[in-house]
Amino acid sequence: FDSGYPTVKENWFQEYDWFDFYKDAKEAMPPNMPEARGNSVTLTCFVDAGHANNQKDRRSQTGILIFVNKAPIHWYSKRQNTVE
Repeated sequence: FDSGYPTVKENWFQEYDWFDFYKDAKEAMPPNMPEARGNSVTLTCFVDAGHANNQKDRRSQTGILIFVNKAPIHWYSKRQNTVE
């Protein structure tokens, strides 16, 4: 497991101009929102699914990991009960 931040380069993504579709879009900020205190928090979520990856019974498996500042706070893994 590599706990470092992934390297993401901006040129990996194609840039789109969405202004024609969302001309009036603005981020909704509550008027009574408190001022930020302390350090910022990074929330990261990893999701993976293996569809029929088990060769013996063809069951699928799903898993998620949720991190706050590189510390895991929630994880979940489930194998499909039956194949229909």
